[in-house]
Amino acid sequence: MDAQPGYDALAEQYASTFPSPFVTVLERHAVDAFAEQVRASAPDASVIDVGCGTGGVAAHLTEHGLSVRGVDPSEEMLAIARRQYPHLSFEVGDADLDAVDLAEVHGVVARFSLIHLPPDRVRATLADWASRLPTGAWLLVATQASDDPGVHEFDHHVARAWRWHPETLAAAVDAAGFAEEWRAVSRPDVDYHHRFPEIHLVARCR
Repeated sequence: MDAQPGYDALAEQYASTFPSPFVTVLERHAVDAFAEQVRASAPDASVIDVGCGTGGVAAHLTEHGLSVRGVDPSEEMLAIARRQYPHLSFEVGDADLDAVDLAEVHGVVARFSLIHLPPDRVRATLADWASRLPTGAWLLVATQASDDPGVHEFDHHVARAWRWHPETLAAAVDAAGFAEEWRAVSRPDVDYHHRFPEIHLVARCR
């Protein structure tokens, strides 16, 4: 696989290519359903957007009345997020969320961000989150998916990435300490530049 440039190098191009946080209606509805469930369980809910990128999903979640904190390792992506949404909180960090007290958090969103972690690290990260989140806290994970069992590396344009079979992802979420609530799987769609199936999976911390 060729060397990939990373999100810092392509931040402005990414922002212009994807001006909306959602490419399809299903993506938006999945996030909306997650947000409404979190808010129903805690009206003043706090949510962490892991790999928030340019901030569009974080901003969308605030429209549901959630308090959102965006975390991303790319300084350049965060510069765009802060420019576009100066009223929101964004900080540099990775999926370890070392600077976040998850005991005070009601939900974690990881949309197409955990795809850049090797599978074993995803499993360890999910288990760490579950150990630090309160019982009942919500989780939304979205990834490119595979029809073949297991986890498969693919040629992502920006950084190394892996796609998960839905059952493999569900098993990892369950083993980490979350109970699945629902999932939505969509098929590849060339009109939206989706080469692979995609899964949005929602679970709660046990």
